[in-house]
This record gives sequence, C-alpha cells and structure tokens, in this order.
Amino acid sequence: MNRLNKTTMVGVAIAIAALLTRGAEPLPRGVVDGAWVTTDQTVDCSSYESILKDVIKPGMTEEQKAIALYNFYRQRVYHYVNMPESRDPIKCINVIGNTLCGSQGTCMKGLLTEAGIKARVVSGPGHTFYEAYYDGKWHGYDTFMNFYVFTRGPNRNVASYEELKNDPTLATKAVEEGRAAPGYLPCGDTPACFINGVKENNYMPQKLNWNVKDYRLRTGEEIVRSWWPEGKALPGTAGKNDKTPYHGCGARDQKAESYLFKFWEPYGILKYERKSISYRHYFNGRMNYAPDLTGDKYRQGVLSEKGVHATPQGLAGEGEVVFAVHCPFYISGSTLTFETATPGAGDVVEVSASLDGKQWTAIAATNASAGRSQVELDQIVVKRQVGLHAYQVRFALKGKAVLKRFYLSTVFTHNAMAAPHLMPGKNNVTLTVANPETLKTAPLTVSYRYKEAPANTAKPLDSTAWTGEIKTITKQAGASPFKFTVELPQTEKLPQMQDLTLRCGELAWRP
Repeated sequence: MNRLNKTTMVGVAIAIAALLTRGAEPLPRGVVDGAWVTTDQTVDCSSYESILKDVIKPGMTEEQKAIALYNFYRQRVYHYVNMPESRDPIKCINVIGNTLCGSQGTCMKGLLTEAGIKARVVSGPGHTFYEAYYDGKWHGYDTFMNFYVFTRGPNRNVASYEELKNDPTLATKAVEEGRAAPGYLPCGDTPACFINGVKENNYMPQKLNWNVKDYRLRTGEEIVRSWWPEGKALPGTAGKNDKTPYHGCGARDQKAESYLFKFWEPYGILKYERKSISYRHYFNGRMNYAPDLTGDKYRQGVLSEKGVHATPQGLAGEGEVVFAVHCPFYISGSTLTFETATPGAGDVVEVSASLDGKQWTAIAATNASAGRSQVELDQIVVKRQVGLHAYQVRFALKGKAVLKRFYLSTVFTHNAMAAPHLMPGKNNVTLTVANPETLKTAPLTVSYRYKEAPANTAKPLDSTAWTGEIKTITKQAGASPFKFTVELPQTEKLPQMQDLTLRCGELAWRP
C-alpha cells in the first residue's frame, strides 16, 4: 500500500472519529469534553500557540527562538522510522514521538514558520535537515543528528550550509574551537553531509483534521497516560529487525545535553530490543470504560440503541445498543470483558465491533453456559501503520438475556515525553475542560503517580535506580480551570513518572 492510500485511510478514520464523538449538541449531562492538564514547569504541547507561548520568552532574539524550538523538539522526538502522519508537527510530538530526518526537518519548518521565522528543508549527501532565515541570512540546523555550529568572530551566529561548504572547518573544527552545539553529534555521526552543499526540498508540514484534546470522558470512563510501554506498539511502526519503536543509539543518549538526558534518564530500560539500554521508546496508555448499566447514565456513551432498557440487573430487552470509543492517540489494542445473564437456551448476548458502523465483525456470543467473557478486539480495531482513533462495539440482546456489566479497555500509543510530567520543586498544575458546566454534575478526578528521584549522583542511571515507593497525588475538580500545586524535593535527577489519569465519575466495574 502506498503512502497516499495510508494517509487516505487515516483521514477516513479521523472522519469516523468526528462522527462518533461530535454528534448533536448539546452534550449529555456528565460528559466532559476536552479535558487537558498542564503545568508551569512543562510545555503545553497541544497546539502551535501553546508551544510557542511556553517555549518563546520575551526579549529573545530570532536566533534564540530558533535554538529554543530546536531544543524543545529534540527533547521530545527521536530518530526512527517514518509514519504517514509524522509531518504534522503537533501529532508527531504528541502521538508518534519519532520520525526520520526529512520529517524532522519538515516539522521544524512548521514550528519555525508559526513562530514567524522563515524556514526551508534542505538535503545534503544521504541526509535531510533544515535552515532558518533571520538577521538577513540562512542558518543551518539538524535535530536528527543534533547539529549546528557557530561562525567565528565577535559577531558569531549559527552558520549556514553555504558557509559550511565554503569553509568546512566551521564544522570539522567546531568542537575544538568551542563553537559546536551542546551535545554535538552524540550518536557517532560526522559532519560530512553538512559541508558538501545542499539542495532545497519542497516539503510542507501537514495540518491534519485532528486535535489532541478532541475526546470526551463519559461517566464511568478514564484516560490513563503512562510513561511506560506495555507491549502494545502500533503494528507496522517498528523496523524490520525490531519489535517496537525505540531510539537505536542506546547508551549514546548519555552524551546528549545534560538538561535533555536527565529528561529521558528515568525511563532507561535495560536490555531493550537490540541495545543494552534504551532511554527513548514508544509509550502506551489506556482508555477504560465501564458505565453503570442499571441507570440512565449509560446513555452518555451510546451511539444508538433500540429495544433495550436499564434494569437493576443491567441492560435487558430484545434489541441492541452500540457504544462508541474515541481516543485522541493511536489505538493499538482493545480488550472487552463483560458479564451476562442468559437463563435459557434462546437467551443470547451477541457482541460485534466495527470501524464505521456499517461493516460489523462478530466477536462473541454468550448463552446459558456463559457468565463472564473476555475477548480481544485488536484484529478489528487496529490497522497496521495506520493510526485509528475510533471504533464501535454493539451488544445485541435476545430473549431474556441481560448485559449485567462490561469493561472496555482500549490501549493506545502516545508520546509520554510530551505529557505534563512533574519536576523537582513546586509544580503548579492546571486542569481545563471545554464545557466547565458539566463538572457540576460529573466531577473529574486527576491523579498523578510517580517515584521521587534517587540520591544525587553524576553517574547515568537506568529506570531500576528509582526504587522508592510509588506516590499518588489525587484531586477532584468541580470547576474549570482547576488549579493545584504539587511540591517535590529539589533534586538533580528528575522524578520517575508512572502515569496521569483523568477519570469522570467512577468506573462501575474493574474486573
């Protein structure tokens, strides 16, 4: 399948997601729309506007702005394979977290352009990078290899690739002369591709019909952003010799700028894939949904229904009910656990799943011999290398069958390096939602789990060095914006984040 077809499929999936989640207004009571957490110590990565607000400081020169955006992107995106949507800077940063050189240069072109700085993507022998235009000339950068060098003299500035071609020693002697970018070429690369002239590429950043805040939490639903992989990377996003996406330079990450490395350090996993250690890799999370089927609140999650109704035992009546799932991140797995009462031979609960509500695939049918069932939906709701965001589950009840309860756990792939982690010292945390009035009837629970940093040490560590107990901070928000403070010890190493959970009401069941 070519890239155009893949991109088209993704566009269809996004359109489906919009249909599933953006139905008729007003929203049902208790449905919380666009819940989002930020802190004053991290960058809000949800949009160009929020990134620029947090990264660009008053009084910065154009060069300082370009370097600040360069550092921001390097902190969150590592080099690995391309995804069809990796040239949308906001989606690459929030969801994918990795891509190859051409897409990295294109994303930086997008960020710089939004900051009012002209930029272009250029290529040298075997590699692609970018230049920013300010102060009357071009200036060369590469987030992929971590490359830029300054010119010589009292008015030094970041050199252009034309200047490097005319004087290769600007690059080859940059380290010994103290003009190289911090953490210069940490993965063992050489400046050869930067000094032989470049050609401009007509690469344009994507702007997809997607927003990381475009989701709803219904009563009995939660979204959990984890800082760990759990074996559910999106299929097709790893190289042919790898099982999962990860930064293949391993321990060389330790040579990066200290303020970047300590950001990755708590998540270093020993003997990961083909490396002795991996500090950067994909991350998983979950959307868990378990509505109370004994009252009308379950209808918040219903896309359609006919012939069924709530009873003290659960949903009953001959008919069917369809529940929609929408996730702002890439769906990479799904498990449905449910309990039924089917007293007679003709009493059956049939379960099926669909991406579009038109083509359905049967996944389970329970009769008198069944009580609790568990089924995997991966083969239906996950597409190889295509980041889907939505699907539907249908329960069809026959005879006197009762659907007592269900727990639908959707696994997603996201980039935890863009999540609002906690830092040493005081963290001022803010929760916002798009429809604050719903919090009066459906308070939202915010929960951080983390481990405090180990004792200060200059030695690079791996995740096993964070041996303390998992600490939990839980707050309940009844208004938006909702603000609270988390104060951590002042340490050189960073805390090790576990997960961030936003929960609407309470889940009716956790099997």
